[in-house]
Amino acid sequence: MSELFSIQLQNRQQQGRDGVWLDLPTTTEQVQAALRQIGISSDNPQGLFISGYFAEEEKRFAIPYNMVLASNVDELNFLASRLETLSTGERAELNAALQAPQSELFSIGRITDFPENVDYYVHLPDVHGPAQLGDYYLNRSGMVDMPEEWKGGIDTAQFGRYVAQQEQGAFTQYGYLVKSGDEWQKVHEGQPVPEEYRVLSFPAPEVLRDAANIPPPVQPETEPQKVIPIILNGKDSAERMKEITDRLETGIQELFDSDRYKAYLTTMAKFHNYSFNNTLLIAMQGGQLVAGFNKWKDTFHRTVKKGEKGIKILAPAPYKVKQKMEKLDEQGKPILDKDGKPLTEEKTVQIPAFKVVSVFDVSQTEGEPLPSIAVNELSGSVQDYQDFFKALEQASPVPIGFEDIEGGAHGYFHLLDNRIAIQEGMSQLQTIKTAIHEIAHAKLHAIDPNTPEQSNRPDSRTREVQAESVAYAVCQHYGLDTSEYSFGYVAGWSSGRELAELKASLEIIRSAAHELISALDEHLAELRQQREADLSAAQEAAFALDNGSTLFIQTCDSGYDYTLYGPDKKALDGGQLDAPGLTLPDAGQEALNLLGQTVKVSEVLLGDKLAAFQEAAEKANEIPAPVKIPDPAAEPTVTILWSESDKLQDGETMPLSVANRVFEELDTTQHTEREKDGYTGGWYDKTAFRIDFTLNGQPDNYEGRQDFGDGDGSLI
Repeated sequence: MSELFSIQLQNRQQQGRDGVWLDLPTTTEQVQAALRQIGISSDNPQGLFISGYFAEEEKRFAIPYNMVLASNVDELNFLASRLETLSTGERAELNAALQAPQSELFSIGRITDFPENVDYYVHLPDVHGPAQLGDYYLNRSGMVDMPEEWKGGIDTAQFGRYVAQQEQGAFTQYGYLVKSGDEWQKVHEGQPVPEEYRVLSFPAPEVLRDAANIPPPVQPETEPQKVIPIILNGKDSAERMKEITDRLETGIQELFDSDRYKAYLTTMAKFHNYSFNNTLLIAMQGGQLVAGFNKWKDTFHRTVKKGEKGIKILAPAPYKVKQKMEKLDEQGKPILDKDGKPLTEEKTVQIPAFKVVSVFDVSQTEGEPLPSIAVNELSGSVQDYQDFFKALEQASPVPIGFEDIEGGAHGYFHLLDNRIAIQEGMSQLQTIKTAIHEIAHAKLHAIDPNTPEQSNRPDSRTREVQAESVAYAVCQHYGLDTSEYSFGYVAGWSSGRELAELKASLEIIRSAAHELISALDEHLAELRQQREADLSAAQEAAFALDNGSTLFIQTCDSGYDYTLYGPDKKALDGGQLDAPGLTLPDAGQEALNLLGQTVKVSEVLLGDKLAAFQEAAEKANEIPAPVKIPDPAAEPTVTILWSESDKLQDGETMPLSVANRVFEELDTTQHTEREKDGYTGGWYDKTAFRIDFTLNGQPDNYEGRQDFGDGDGSLI
């Protein structure tokens, strides 16, 4: 593999700096090495772009510069590998084709197919003008048969111009070019780049690379964390506040051990509306579900066990003082006395302050069973996930879309386009977790990449820690699987940072998680209320079940009709429910009970989804009309083996007389269409067929091919 041409790679966040040149064809290892040089990894793939194109003069291809910049690394690597096979003469022909006016090589995919189409053109590399073309046709082509003495009377330049005009040829820097009349063979254009030429793979970010190569140790099952309250020895409120403030500072420094950090985020997920200080205090003392002494007693009818010591947190304890202050007018300006001095007045002002109070964990209480106050986990059902993703879209500050992302990344937040992209085709759970992570980036890190670096802008490692922490906390809050989250790298990230910076970053994480959880709760409640209202007002609905079956139910004069369909949409059972007083949801549940269906409803189908189900069920249950097969003994039959025409179906069978008429019509239509100005479709619609007939009392057949558009007309 030798270098054919080079492209320059750059990082959008480092514009103004030199990029790195990558020789093509190349390998995955060389691509990753180049990406590391410009700070591109799997956490910022959107930063990569192609900014330059270069080739040595003797290897130069006249590919339009903007076409290269608009392409991607894999496409260009495949192109370079394909063009390596060309001879010197074929390279000159390609350059001529690229330079020709109204060139048909309008895309990288089209150029990639050139090696299969070197005979598509006739190329005269030493002909650069009309006189040379006229001389070639007159004296060298062998196409002009006349006495030599007559040729002297012909103006070769005028003759050359006439020929070029007639055959629609073009003069280029690389010689004269004209179409040969061969059909262009479309092989790779429009197809994915073959796997062996896909070299774009983004390296892991530096902060994660070492940890990614070390499998996490298998952790033994541990007992639930015990509550260990902080014991304060201060004699008065001020001393106790000093003690707990010191413990908070120590707790922040100790927090960035991987397990402690994860435990803190888990606590934050449960107490997202608590302050940062109280969240950390609860986590440090092992609290899982906390409330004050009287709240346990009055609201939950539980009592604190004898001898239990409370978990220490901070509670507002503002106090009022009287202060002399300047008297202000309605515009907020000081009022002056006759001597020009500001008048004063005594005002009562509230001073913010805090005190240490005790709360107790649920494990420290006993009494009546707790009501279900925890957030419902996402059960994995389709309906839950659809509602949740819709709520995420509503909570996101930027649009969310799906695409095929190169390099293995699950998603990214695009700074310049102000959008979120998610890898298409992932599981619903992975899609949601990726969306949460990227929404965190969009909420916290939507900065202008073109502005100079500022001291208060978080670095890339901090941005990733913040986004991953918010994603973990939100996933924990909603019961999503978080087993694969690892924070082994936070110790390295926090090392050497000032306490104020660490605390500020933790407060940013807490605030962002709280904001996102609150928004999601609000949107989820709205969506569920709307769905319940839609269902109550509906006259018909379908209930998709976890086992793949579907119950369809609709109102009737006596109550409800219902039918159970299997996973293949074929009807299995049904009946009538004489209970007009039931709501549609209750009637659906009653019908499921009568049918012995104990599985969970995964989704309620209404509107377009219901219509799609009804269409599929109708199709699955329709009785197919008997197909009349023509008798070969009565008349020969024609079977379509395959066809490029969308008017014929593979395996379609028809009498010869019908096929004869159909083939003639399709040939005429294709021939007429391609003669129209602006036609961009194929030149022919190739069709393979078989004729079955009886000869001398014995069945026989003939296979052939017809090219609609070549003017041959009918089949026979």
